[in-house]
Amino acid sequence: MKHTKQWVALGCAVLLIIITGLCCFFVGKEYEAAQNREEQELNVLLNRSELEGLGDIEGKIYVTGHKSPDSDTVCSSIAYAALLQKLGYDATPVVIGDVNKETALILKKAGVETPAMMNDASGLNFVLVDHSNYSQSADGIEKANIISIIDHHNDGSVQTGNQLVYDARPLGSTATIIWIRYRNYGVELDKQTAFLLVGAILSDTGNFQSATTTTADREAVKALCDLAEISDTDALYRDMYKESISYEGMSDEEIFYSDYKEYETAGKKYSIGCISVYDENDAKDMSERMKKIVPTAATASGMDMAFAQINIFHDGISRTFIVPSDDTAADVIRSAFPDVTFDGVSFNFNPGMSRKQVLVPAIIHVLEGRSE
Repeated sequence: MKHTKQWVALGCAVLLIIITGLCCFFVGKEYEAAQNREEQELNVLLNRSELEGLGDIEGKIYVTGHKSPDSDTVCSSIAYAALLQKLGYDATPVVIGDVNKETALILKKAGVETPAMMNDASGLNFVLVDHSNYSQSADGIEKANIISIIDHHNDGSVQTGNQLVYDARPLGSTATIIWIRYRNYGVELDKQTAFLLVGAILSDTGNFQSATTTTADREAVKALCDLAEISDTDALYRDMYKESISYEGMSDEEIFYSDYKEYETAGKKYSIGCISVYDENDAKDMSERMKKIVPTAATASGMDMAFAQINIFHDGISRTFIVPSDDTAADVIRSAFPDVTFDGVSFNFNPGMSRKQVLVPAIIHVLEGRSE
């Protein structure tokens, strides 16, 4: 009997120790969770505090991307305007050019209307996404109140005399930065906005085939697909790519300007029009057509030189063909890429290249080197 009581007492003691340990464990976990919540709330507060420096903004805030708007510029404008609205600002997205067929498809699938056209930015409040150059922005932007720039390119010519939120990151898409900012501000994305951002990221990274693709882009799409209820990104990208190479009813000049940007380096002005095609035969055909267009386009727009960049990015294929406007433009490409062959019409790159990450920096390097 004595031993039985001892064993019962020992059992009770062990049970008490276990219960106490479990209680301490769960209390500790709850304390840790509370600390994490406090830390997350503080991070959100700190991130949102950057907006406090903007002060009281009188009037509507317009959010726009660049001229010849592509999917990243349009979808990012819509998504960032929506973020500002949820934070209490009177914001609206606008475009400064007709949207292309790929972008129209994304908007249709998401069930979102195309933003209104903006003709003159003078005197208005603006957020610029996917660009920071005056030449790529809205007319009158020099006289606008620019309160923020969200971009994934090099720093451009836009300057302000006031403080602003400037978020430029070397990611594959501006849309990825927008996704990060939603997270940083602690704001939930709706299904439509998530769909827009997925389309934009897939477009700008070539379905992750572009060298500009980062871990952040992949993680963004993974998270956004859950919200947007997208189960097959490859199928979505194929639909998008088919639209991007559909130029039915467009003149060669309209094709060249469909994804077009202007730049200035060391006193030289140049422009690059990006065109997507399906295969090498299409690329060679388009190169011949652009050979007739690019010189005229350079002269008409006051550029010293121009380039047509013809890309193939799908199903693991990556090729780029560069058509220069004249001998001077061709010489710049030869200097930038001395090992690349020229067939008399275009320079052929295999694998393909990114305009923002490879071509523009290479041209800048050549032009700045010649000005020294």
